[in-house]
Amino acid sequence: MPARRSLYEYGAGVCDSYFTDKGTYISILLHVWGIFYMFWGLAIVCDDYFVTSLETISETLQLSDDVAGATFMAAGSSAPELFTSLMGVFAVRNDIGIGTIVGSAVFNLCVIIGGTAMLSPEILKIDWKPITRDTLFYGMSIALMIYVLSDGLVTVLESSVLVLGYVSYVIVMYFNQSLMDGVSKACGEEASSKDEDEDKKEEEEEDEAAPVAEAIALPLSTLFHYSIPTAKESYLLTFFNSIVWIGVLSYFMVTWASKLGCIWNIHPAIMGVTVLAAGTSVPDAIGSLLVAREGKGDMAVSNAIGSNVFDILLGLGLPWLLSATIYGSSGLSVDAENLVPLSIILFGTLFAVYFVALAARFYLTRTVGMIFFSFYFIFVGYNLADAFDLLP
Repeated sequence: MPARRSLYEYGAGVCDSYFTDKGTYISILLHVWGIFYMFWGLAIVCDDYFVTSLETISETLQLSDDVAGATFMAAGSSAPELFTSLMGVFAVRNDIGIGTIVGSAVFNLCVIIGGTAMLSPEILKIDWKPITRDTLFYGMSIALMIYVLSDGLVTVLESSVLVLGYVSYVIVMYFNQSLMDGVSKACGEEASSKDEDEDKKEEEEEDEAAPVAEAIALPLSTLFHYSIPTAKESYLLTFFNSIVWIGVLSYFMVTWASKLGCIWNIHPAIMGVTVLAAGTSVPDAIGSLLVAREGKGDMAVSNAIGSNVFDILLGLGLPWLLSATIYGSSGLSVDAENLVPLSIILFGTLFAVYFVALAARFYLTRTVGMIFFSFYFIFVGYNLADAFDLLP
């Protein structure tokens, strides 16, 4: 295997003598099932407890919809990616967290928006202003990430800039209504009387799970039920206990994904881009697609692009800043050779998605949805081909 994907990339203690049987199917199946079960647990904790507590906190602090959506609501929907990044920095000490965030971003852009177009009962016309706003911010976030990763070393100053970039985003979102009204007036449109970002609130679904799914998830559901109080009982305990469980589930998920990468000799960034990215994004995807079926395309698109700003600026910036502060090092080493090309591909995917939407005059047709899906399959296929040395 090329040096850039060799086993030492995973760090000591990950690819050790525990895997003397690493060629067996049993070992692979156990790790795949474990990762999948952790995905399931994250979905339950985030949907049933964490997001509910964040909504209650936002209401208690009387935050506006813009600020709540850009801070607490974004934290709720992006909690799996944030904690995966934290575990990548502090637990397994490799690039699996960065790969997860990059892959999750491509998944959100292509699969969620593409699914919105394909599953909507009618052709959706989305407002060009919110998607343009979020695309601009997200493009700047990716450019900043590429700059930080380019030299293979993340410093305290660079990680601080990422975190401050998210603070700036929150400030802009606070004045979002005035900005959107100003743009509408400049373009000769009527100013909206309702903030578009009110649609960013997640809607709870009361549909009952299938009996088989309930039975499989019963051990996790029971643990969560007795260890996490409801938001009505104590939203602060709900918040903190949910964070503890998300951290525990993320730890095992990242560790097992890294060890599965050892078995297959796949670089941790590639495992993050392919396996973990899709898994951590599934809860968001389901919620957005359900909303799209109700004809609310703006909500689904804004969630898909807007939450990615949180993932990059805070999901990467905060773990890097904490690492530099705790360990007092001059910088955190990252694999720029693999991560910078992935980031550039992410930037190109964002441009392609917006260009296709613009060419379609912001109508989400099924053809547009198929194009977006093809972008994601090409992205995953490229990374898997690279991982198994199939590229020329």
